[in-house]
Amino acid sequence: MQLALFHNLPALGQSIPFILAASLRDEVIPPHNTFHIPVYLEQPAGRPPLFNVEICGFRLEAEAPEALIGPSARLLSGLINMARLPTYLFVAGLSRLLYPVYTIGDEVFATTPGGPVFRHVELAKVRRWLSDYLHTMAELGQVGETETLHVRGVDMNTLGLARPAFYLKKRVQGEEEFWAPVFVAEDGLSLYTYAASAKRQTPIQDGREVLALHAQVAEALMAQGRLHDPCDLRPDRLFPADLQRFCHHLTLQPYHLLCDHRDRPQQIPLYRNGKHYVAVEHRQTEDRYNLFIGVHPADLRDRVAQDLRRRQLLPADADLTLISHHAFPSSPIPSHPTQEIVLQ
Repeated sequence: MQLALFHNLPALGQSIPFILAASLRDEVIPPHNTFHIPVYLEQPAGRPPLFNVEICGFRLEAEAPEALIGPSARLLSGLINMARLPTYLFVAGLSRLLYPVYTIGDEVFATTPGGPVFRHVELAKVRRWLSDYLHTMAELGQVGETETLHVRGVDMNTLGLARPAFYLKKRVQGEEEFWAPVFVAEDGLSLYTYAASAKRQTPIQDGREVLALHAQVAEALMAQGRLHDPCDLRPDRLFPADLQRFCHHLTLQPYHLLCDHRDRPQQIPLYRNGKHYVAVEHRQTEDRYNLFIGVHPADLRDRVAQDLRRRQLLPADADLTLISHHAFPSSPIPSHPTQEIVLQ
């Protein structure tokens, strides 16, 4: 293992004055064995400058950049498993714990200190098994309460964390849930996810890739008997820029869904894509967007209402209504929020 510190480009020198170059040619199998880790500078008032790096979600700090080299080498050595660095990370937000996830071919696996290894082609199954084990061992959650493990990708250039582009989810009462994070490939040219016992991938094509990957995964799940209606699977938590590109190919409808509940008034725009309709819900606290797919507006209304009730954002006795309008914003993302939804 060879680590070297060098000055960053002048344009980035104020916040990232150094780059920590890590060569793991003898420790990590190709193609990922050389990394350029940003060294950040913080200058708190009345205190000495503080330098820090974040390696696969683990943060190291020192008062001098040179002092980060030794701890970084030890951290990297501890992260390497079967000649690999983590591809993903499970993050427990409340407990502030991190669990590395590694990839072998199309399979992913997570390890536990002195405990079992959980391995499967689907990241969702590994997360569920690991989460159940950690709750059983009382490492996560409190008495009678559970804690969700969130997933992040690892950038194989900087070893920083990347949020999923969006998720594919199925939650139908009485059926097994399905959850799969979707990531942008390293070359930036495609989206991929692990679902239905295989890696599913589609090229990025100006917004059309969202429904293309959705259709691919839905078909695979239906072939396995794990999905009965393609509309039950939906894209979740798109970033604003991705939603803009996605909606560019849809037709905004002259009506919207209205929830007139006094605590959470909201309007949800509807779009049409061929024979299907799409509702777009803004999750304000994250500034991301949920998509719902239906075969007609009334079907879409019922699907959105059911999900809002599940998340306790809509009272059990309240409902959504379809309202015609003439002055709804033409942009797929209003300049000011119109969906006043509070996350639980």
